[in-house]
Amino acid sequence: MKISKCIVTFIIVLTFFTACLSSRAAAATGGTVKKVAVLPFNMHTPSQLSYLQDGIRDMLTSRLSRQGQVQVFDKSVINQATAGIKSDISLNDALRIGKNLHADYVLFGSVTSMGQAVSIDAKMAPVAGDREPVNLFAQTKTLDEVIPKINLFAQEINQKVFGRGPDPGLASAGDEGSSTRNPELLLPDSMASSDRISYLNPNFLEITPEGSLGQPGLWRSQTFAGGILGMDLGDVDGDKQIEIVTITPNKVFVHRREANGLRLLATHAGHIMDSFVWVSVVDTNRDGIAEIYVTNFRRANTTRPPTGNSILEDQGFTEGISSFGLTLANNKLQPTANRIPYFLNGIDFPGRGKVLLGQKRGVLTEGPFDSDILEIQMIGASLNPGSPVSLPARCNVFNFARADINRDNSDETILIDRQNALVILSASGEQLWKSDKLFSATTNTFEGKVIDRRYNQVELYAIPSPIIVTDLNKDGIPEIVLNRNTDTSGRFMPSSMQYFDRGEIISLSWDNMGLVENWKTREISGMVTSLRVGDLSNDGTPELVASLVLARDFLKLWEAKSTVFSYDLNISRAQSVSKKP
Repeated sequence: MKISKCIVTFIIVLTFFTACLSSRAAAATGGTVKKVAVLPFNMHTPSQLSYLQDGIRDMLTSRLSRQGQVQVFDKSVINQATAGIKSDISLNDALRIGKNLHADYVLFGSVTSMGQAVSIDAKMAPVAGDREPVNLFAQTKTLDEVIPKINLFAQEINQKVFGRGPDPGLASAGDEGSSTRNPELLLPDSMASSDRISYLNPNFLEITPEGSLGQPGLWRSQTFAGGILGMDLGDVDGDKQIEIVTITPNKVFVHRREANGLRLLATHAGHIMDSFVWVSVVDTNRDGIAEIYVTNFRRANTTRPPTGNSILEDQGFTEGISSFGLTLANNKLQPTANRIPYFLNGIDFPGRGKVLLGQKRGVLTEGPFDSDILEIQMIGASLNPGSPVSLPARCNVFNFARADINRDNSDETILIDRQNALVILSASGEQLWKSDKLFSATTNTFEGKVIDRRYNQVELYAIPSPIIVTDLNKDGIPEIVLNRNTDTSGRFMPSSMQYFDRGEIISLSWDNMGLVENWKTREISGMVTSLRVGDLSNDGTPELVASLVLARDFLKLWEAKSTVFSYDLNISRAQSVSKKP
């Protein structure tokens, strides 16, 4: 009897003590428990890294939860709430999910990998009110840095959102003592002392050391909304520093690289009927300040009723080339030329530098391009077409480069044909070499040729990513640097449904028998749309810079997400290879 009374007394005291603790915790958060929905992160990674999605959610859940203050929704509840979302979770998607769950905050983001390097973007967004989300960004050189970065994310959220420091006694990620681990996860006796243990799990043996997989020379920008269709580099404001210019289907952006990303300097939005397809940065008047030239299609609505019996059946609108030029002054983009009826692109010519070329649209039933490629010149304050450039008939303003790659004192033509094969033509136009692999393929398309619109027989032309001809190692032998598509299954689809979601950047040189590989990058997950060499970091040493579309659905580039990344180039003369004979 006395024992029963003691037990009852103990329960009453314990309940009272717990209630006091809960009330104090609730008081620390304004009297209510904050509810947080941690959503599945969008994964732009190879399938073998999909485990990170659950690992990140589990870690954030454990680091943010605090009894009486912060409640994180169970994973099964979140999985059910996000079951109908087939694409990347946007801010609007996240807020809608949060409202449906009656959450106070939603935490969501994306993980992008390039080789072993990983970048993480996240937002902690309040569901109600007009407060701005807390933006979080981290970039790691190796996979073993991901968990510590997530731990820092949680600490930053706890401090900025909930006004609290780290939990007392909480060990940092990867720093737990063996006494706190599950005994079943301790090092098995069968493992030799010389074995290297993987950071993922002490039961995993590391075959390839993590340190050998790092990529210290790789930099990546933040993630941008919209597919980057074109990208170019140049000094567009006369400050002797290089800016990066990118376009999405309806906007032009000028950025400058900073340590942790790109800083926006200026932007230009197109008309609602505009459709941008390419951008070039060229100093046409040779004054030391480059101009920006955008190839643009503009639609005009028509009122003519359809007849149903024409191969060129009216779509309800007409579409013509209406390209334009921009200059940057006082961090504002100002138009310099409008309604230019040419496809525009800047091409490097040996001995001349970068030249602006223009080409008119061809007859719609015959093909996308007119036969003549013209040099576009700046005369006074206006652009004027000059004389035709002597080029093989297979060239258009987007698909070629010129260089003496075999050192025969005449320039060869390097081009991407309609099947995305890499082709080398002699100075006389004779085919010297053709690849059996796919190069520079993108889904940046426009209507190229109409066979019969009544039966949807329309061929699209896809603008290839650029061909760079350079000599990075200073050995006197030109290198052809471009993107090679490694997943080619999309090429067998109809032109309107093709996709190219993996590739590698490769360097090739001529060895008198054909092109041979010099080097290549690790496989890149996504679609490389543009490639340049320039001093993006403004430190005196150029980098290899690329724009990358991350979305899985490359047919909806306006809904895609993109990033810019660069490789440092060790091209000092002292460390270059000796000059070949």
